[in-house]
Amino acid sequence: MTAEPLSAEPLPADRTRTDPSPAGPAPAKRLTAVPPVEPASPGSPPSEPPATEPTAAEPVVTEPAPAARPRAGLAEAVVARRNQLTRAAQWFAGTEGDPYGLLLRAGADDPARHEERVRERGPLYRSAPLDTWVTAHRAVAEQVLTDPAFDGTGPDGTPVGLDGLPLRSELLSLDRATAARLAPLTAFGGPLLWAREENCVAQRAATYARRLLEGCGDHFDLAEDFARRLPGPVLAEQFSLPDAAHEEFARVLPDCRHALDGLVCPQPYATARATRTAEATVAALLARHLSEAAGAGGAGEDTARAAAVLAVSAAETTAVLIVDTVRRLRARTGAWERLTADPALAAEAVRETLRTAPPVRLETRTTRTETTLAGTELPAGARVAVLMAAAGRDPGAPAGAAPLGLAPDLHFALSAPLITSIAGAALRTLAETLPHLREAGEPVIRPRSPVLLAPARFPVAKRESTPCAS
Repeated sequence: MTAEPLSAEPLPADRTRTDPSPAGPAPAKRLTAVPPVEPASPGSPPSEPPATEPTAAEPVVTEPAPAARPRAGLAEAVVARRNQLTRAAQWFAGTEGDPYGLLLRAGADDPARHEERVRERGPLYRSAPLDTWVTAHRAVAEQVLTDPAFDGTGPDGTPVGLDGLPLRSELLSLDRATAARLAPLTAFGGPLLWAREENCVAQRAATYARRLLEGCGDHFDLAEDFARRLPGPVLAEQFSLPDAAHEEFARVLPDCRHALDGLVCPQPYATARATRTAEATVAALLARHLSEAAGAGGAGEDTARAAAVLAVSAAETTAVLIVDTVRRLRARTGAWERLTADPALAAEAVRETLRTAPPVRLETRTTRTETTLAGTELPAGARVAVLMAAAGRDPGAPAGAAPLGLAPDLHFALSAPLITSIAGAALRTLAETLPHLREAGEPVIRPRSPVLLAPARFPVAKRESTPCAS
């Protein structure tokens, strides 16, 4: 794998960089003494130009003393630097040949190769540079995802173990107890969703899908113009948002697309800040309008939070599931044609994608107490990563095992039924209305997307090209 060039990630404007030259990685079990620059993934936003030495005609600008800096700016600089250092640690772990580090680097190569390297190392592999236990085995994965000893973040939102991700999603940083309390609020026909069954959601999603496709030209981007634009209006209708809020919600929700990847892979500082702003906008909009709809008593903090968690966890996951299912069907001889001949096969096609190539390829948990996993004693605070895609295709899994694509706990306990319902309806609508859909360009995967392997673009055409008449 070729080396990724090093570039400095922009820091807050009130801090002038005066850092020394990069140093090599520390030999300790966790890479913390790393260069204060962040590797730039291909396709990342350009970094700020490096500072140059002042000429004789230019005044020398010195960095203000710490006491003179605005306190908020200094705090942001610390956060930005932690973000850089965590990304650099992941990069250098990959440089040392660590397969988990290579997965988190999220380069252009096929992640399945690194996932299989983890499987070859046994049911539980320790990534020493990143101090994380990693598994690609289904039985071990199921224990991590269901055993109360493994959890997400603490009740106060603070990670149980030091994870070095200061800009991770606040909405998706919840523990199992909180998710279990919120999940009943997102049930069909419950306080949030007016649809009483999955089929009703699928019918409404199909209606919005047809409207979106009618507005697309002969050539369009399946990811940006369709898949990412579909969940917003469907969810806004399910939340019974008024027209004005409906439009704003559908417009802002796709801007939360980096939230899931940011749970394990530091995003560029500007991207992480924009994602956090979008999340706050979505949460505030839902809290305001759900409270208004509930009357004087308000909707309640849990109801508003459940709606926001559902929306942010479902939107990009649904979009990735739609695109990945289309891509897989188009790549297999005759598979797309079989679907267009019988669009009722759409739900099964989505389930197959969830089983073999799920939209969420990676989940992490932290041990609450000392526990045993795959014969290994883990202390409290140990980090464990589950390679969901690899566990789903584990050759040792029982025949006919249910898909492992969406974890049964944390945020997907709230949103999984909506994700599969909307994705199935979208795929069926594509098969019914665009039977001659074809690729019209090279798909591009978004940089720094080890969790979702999300498409940055997927150009398609509505019909097969026809030769010019002679």
